[in-house]
Amino acid sequence: MKKRELTASQEQCLRNQVISPDQPGTVLHDFHTLLDYVGPEGVEAQGKYNLLPIKLIGELDRRLSRPLHLELELKRPQIRSHPYLQGLNLLLRASGLTCIEGTGTKARLVVDPEMMVQWEQLNPTEQYFNLLEAWLRFGRSEMVGEKSGIWNELLPKCLQAWQVLPEEGRRFDLKKPQEIYVSGVGREFFLLALMDLFGLVEVERPTRPITPWGPAAVRHVPFGDAIFTLMTTRLDSIWGEVISELEHDDQEDEDEELEDQEEGALEQPKFGAWQPIFQPYFPSWQKNLTLPEREPREGTFVFRVSLGKVWRLIAMPADHTLDDLVAVILRSVKFDNDHLHEFSYRNRLGASVSVHHPAMDEPPYTDEVSIGTLPVEPGQTMELTYDFGDNWRFTVKLERIETPDAKLKAPRILESHGKAPEQYQSWDD
Repeated sequence: MKKRELTASQEQCLRNQVISPDQPGTVLHDFHTLLDYVGPEGVEAQGKYNLLPIKLIGELDRRLSRPLHLELELKRPQIRSHPYLQGLNLLLRASGLTCIEGTGTKARLVVDPEMMVQWEQLNPTEQYFNLLEAWLRFGRSEMVGEKSGIWNELLPKCLQAWQVLPEEGRRFDLKKPQEIYVSGVGREFFLLALMDLFGLVEVERPTRPITPWGPAAVRHVPFGDAIFTLMTTRLDSIWGEVISELEHDDQEDEDEELEDQEEGALEQPKFGAWQPIFQPYFPSWQKNLTLPEREPREGTFVFRVSLGKVWRLIAMPADHTLDDLVAVILRSVKFDNDHLHEFSYRNRLGASVSVHHPAMDEPPYTDEVSIGTLPVEPGQTMELTYDFGDNWRFTVKLERIETPDAKLKAPRILESHGKAPEQYQSWDD
């Protein structure tokens, strides 16, 4: 992406900007509205991605600064039907201010009271920039039920949308709303909605109902141009090839990048990485949210491992690794352990984490992740993909965590139900 230089007038624009619930956009006002509504009692977390429930779209919409009134035009609205609520839903998860309690039909999205105490101690400027990092550093499309596409990260998408937007803005044909496409973000209009909520662009809304919803026009605003320009001039070293597509020739840089990748998957994200960039213009940004570190748990982890209708109940000591779990799973179905594998699960924020076979290039590795450190609660599942040729997919559900068993020195198969399929297809007639 082509860089732009931050001008003196843009620097002055940043210094003059007051951050309040309604400036430079309404993100703080609307985010507080959803936080208050969800509260510590929570609301139903719907579907595979634990989203805000469809039945609340109309009520939540009416509480926003600028409602879309979608209930008047959609018979069966979905969260993606309301890009502003979808974007705010992403902030609820990516900020860590909410978490999921329970599983399945009993899952609820609740406000984390300890995180809420931290949040209330931040001033509006700190809240704004912590949410900006939650969105553009930690946010992933999958958190709100969308596919990631080429980029897992959201910053490159939004930067591209801003950079290719003509100086005079762009207007869309509302007669064909299903064909509205915004370069960079595509039809992920929740990203455009967030750019609007943060005051980084101006989104003109249709004057009449259209289905599906789409923007009537998008225009530049001085504050957004200054913020994005500052990002393009200062964030290469933080985002590396994700933004600049630069290759690191220096071995030390490569080692640091690998270390960062591993830490990013296994540790909680840390707010404040962009503070040195923005603090010169917003000196009141002093404090940040701190996500709770997950302490390793002790005990015996009992997993129900399913392959189609076949399932096994397996007990694992907490100090054993995912690599050990793979070995006992394969032994339980009489598979050879001579192919690559990968575990995937969702972290606290709702983003996917992949843990790889030790022979693969990208960390973290299954022989380094202990069972007791997994961010999986009873009732939640992981997926094990084994042999990327035949693509065996095991569902690994944590049934329960029992008290430590001193006699359990190694993984144990507790129950076996169903005959496992043959690992290799027979070519005999």
